[in-house]
Amino acid sequence: MSDQKGIGKLKLIGTWDLAFYPVEQIKRVRLVRRADGYYVQFCIQVDVKVETQPTGKTIGLDVGLKEFYTDSNNNNEYNPRFYRKSEKRLKLYQRQVSRKKKGSANRLKAIKRLGKAHLKISRQREEHAKKVARCVIQSNDLVA
Repeated sequence: MSDQKGIGKLKLIGTWDLAFYPVEQIKRVRLVRRADGYYVQFCIQVDVKVETQPTGKTIGLDVGLKEFYTDSNNNNEYNPRFYRKSEKRLKLYQRQVSRKKKGSANRLKAIKRLGKAHLKISRQREEHAKKVARCVIQSNDLVA
């Protein structure tokens, strides 16, 4: 499979669910570098239809700092504050990076550890936001 960017052919290993889609449905391939390695993202054209029963509910959301959100029914979703909980660990990893000699292999290892810690926090935040959004959308017809 070619990516149209001059990288060449990409071999699919262990992705049984991608073999289900014809090659014509794969619209774009991206190589993404994260702190814990490289990922290949496939953009696939698929028509997904989800049948849901209308609930007849409407809700208004106010996103804040103290609470993750407050809705029009005065229900609050608390803010887990993943960054604040991980500050000690980040501080430790940052100190380890700054103590290492520039250009050394040990500094690169410390930078990788720090990057993984930041990546974990960003993934926690994103997962929490998606989970809450899915709950709100499934339980209401209109969200404002």
